[in-house]
Amino acid sequence: MVSSPASPASAGPIAIVSHTIPGDLNGQAVMLDRLTTGDAQAGFVWIDTDRKARPRAERPGSIACHPVGTPFLLRKLFRAPRFHLPLYRALVRQRSQAIARIARQHGCQSIVACTGGDLVDLPASVEAGSRTGLPTFLYYFDDYQVQWDILGGRWSRQAVAQLRSLAEPEVLRRCQGVIVPNETLASDIRGRSDVPVTIVRNPVDTAAYGELRSRFPRQPPDPSQPLSIVYTGSVYAAQADSLRRLCEAIDLLKSRGLQLQLQVHGPEPSPEVLRGLPADRIAFHPPVSNAQSAQLQVQADLLFLPLSFDCEFPELIRTSAPGKFGEYLASGTPVIVHAPADSFPIGFVTEHACAAACSVPDRAALAETVAEMLLNPHRCAERTRRAIAAAEGFSEAVNRERFYRFVAGRKAQAA
Repeated sequence: MVSSPASPASAGPIAIVSHTIPGDLNGQAVMLDRLTTGDAQAGFVWIDTDRKARPRAERPGSIACHPVGTPFLLRKLFRAPRFHLPLYRALVRQRSQAIARIARQHGCQSIVACTGGDLVDLPASVEAGSRTGLPTFLYYFDDYQVQWDILGGRWSRQAVAQLRSLAEPEVLRRCQGVIVPNETLASDIRGRSDVPVTIVRNPVDTAAYGELRSRFPRQPPDPSQPLSIVYTGSVYAAQADSLRRLCEAIDLLKSRGLQLQLQVHGPEPSPEVLRGLPADRIAFHPPVSNAQSAQLQVQADLLFLPLSFDCEFPELIRTSAPGKFGEYLASGTPVIVHAPADSFPIGFVTEHACAAACSVPDRAALAETVAEMLLNPHRCAERTRRAIAAAEGFSEAVNRERFYRFVAGRKAQAA
């Protein structure tokens, strides 16, 4: 637990509005869990906007969780596109009232609204802040403006076109600050608004990775032996074409006497994504716990971080901060990043010289990047040393402190 003046324990809990909360298995829930570890029972009130409330027995400990889904009658109005604009306003009003009631009930000091779920969450949260007099902060796990294109499928085209241009300027104008996971997204927000912005990186237990590195001392990979290149996580369209290109690069490397196999540990991809992958050349494994994932990362020969070059939403890729990025850096295993040149991971590893980067969608270039990591052990070792140092910026303690200080500091100014 962070023992700083910014810790929420002494000033009332922080209300976190999110479609996913600790106990769920997706990346956002895991990141929120790591940020709030130690304060989960007294320091936070969780407002779950997923309308399918999950049983409390599935939650860790006894955290306060309050579902505030969409009422049945309002959900039915989604079938009538001509009512979507008034429906949006009704949903904002209904949800803001629910959030405000919960925040008052628990004596909350502030509200933090997360992106990624229902597009109404952020407008409803800033409205709840107005109702209660509490400062509201926006947590951009991804770009809210871009998410209107991605998550707006249940809304009519007319509503999306109008709300996309209205919703974000309104929430940025009314909030007290925005939290983002990387510099790329921070720059975008600062270009749209003068609202205070802070970077809270997706947190990693770097101490646990240090212990794992001691338990499993690293040996330089032997290029004459079969090697594993590991990806831990879900496979969506945002990774698929880069994973496919890696398989093609592995085929090219066989002619140079290098034998590698791609090992993917995570949920099975959707049938649509799977059809675009050479599944016979990928070893798929079931999802693993966070602890097991960390051990796999530390023991792999290489780690692979892919982002799509032909995704339907390139802006989302450009500002993406994969949750596993800091984990990979902390593992001490050589990392290969294959992503567009303007994406955050490519910019970071280029600046810190902490991983091999291939930023062109070319299998031969990717094959050369992999070969260089295997055949130049001195350069590989230097990159790994830099990666472990860079990972400290992702540590749980550092980023909890950033989170608390920003929220408490903005609260003091608002008061």
